[in-house]
Amino acid sequence: MDIAVRLSALGDIIHTAVILQFLPQKIDWLVEENMREILEYNPHISNIQTINLKSLKKSKLNVFSEYKKLKSLNYYDRAIDFQGLIKSAITSKIIAKEVIGRKEIREKLAQIFYTKTLKTNSHTIDRYRLMINQIYNLNISKEEFINHKPFLYFEDKHFTQKKYFSNTKKNIVFIIGSTAKNRLYPTKKWIELARSLNQNILIPYGNEVEEKITFEIAENADVTILDKMSLNELKATISNADLIIGNDTGPTYIGWANNIPTILLYGTTPISRIYENKTTKVIKSKTAKYLDKLDKNDFSIRDIEIKEILKGIDELFN
Repeated sequence: MDIAVRLSALGDIIHTAVILQFLPQKIDWLVEENMREILEYNPHISNIQTINLKSLKKSKLNVFSEYKKLKSLNYYDRAIDFQGLIKSAITSKIIAKEVIGRKEIREKLAQIFYTKTLKTNSHTIDRYRLMINQIYNLNISKEEFINHKPFLYFEDKHFTQKKYFSNTKKNIVFIIGSTAKNRLYPTKKWIELARSLNQNILIPYGNEVEEKITFEIAENADVTILDKMSLNELKATISNADLIIGNDTGPTYIGWANNIPTILLYGTTPISRIYENKTTKVIKSKTAKYLDKLDKNDFSIRDIEIKEILKGIDELFN
């Protein structure tokens, strides 16, 4: 029995989960407890196993508890470490007889826990295609990956935000947050964009920083602030929208995953972070220092003009 190991973060889990529809068999998945819902209801996953590594910082008892939990899972034949970090490699080693990982990873020490190391490339999505091709003797083409089927699932009951959706205007979701400040599109430009679109703009938020930005936009433009949501509710909300416009952050990639028209705003974000297709378009800052490298000092996302986004929207729908 095989288990995929991708513990976090939201966007990275989504990037990896595209493989599931191409596998010749069901697979289990190990993920951080707070990310479990992003994988729920997937017909290609047999069991979602969880771990709570964040709790390890709080108590030595938690370390013992989580280790004991992992040891109880050590019946897997193979663990595929899609994450490529020391923590994911060690976790994989505890639960499986064989651990498969990639050669091209940032934390090279992780490789000492691998029983087999695969050569792929640095493209965020394509590396997973190359991994499963080698592991399962497949021949999945890049074109098949690019034109994937929707792969994040939910139930009708999770569409709790339906009350905010319009029947007369386009329902456009702004994803305004990000874990990195240099991946945040300026608040003033979100306001300008909302005014330019003149549609039903919906904005979710997940923390205090995002809440502050969201309410500032709402004070200056006609937008709707959505209720706090679970990941299942967020999947349902984004998957029922007409258009997603967002920064390089996990929720934006829900749109890409489920083939909802999506505009991705990239400043420092490498263009190899995602594959464009008929429903996804990247607006990359023209002043970005690098095309395929992250630079923490690159705030060029601020230079993306509203007219570039509007042009991108037109290209998606025409």
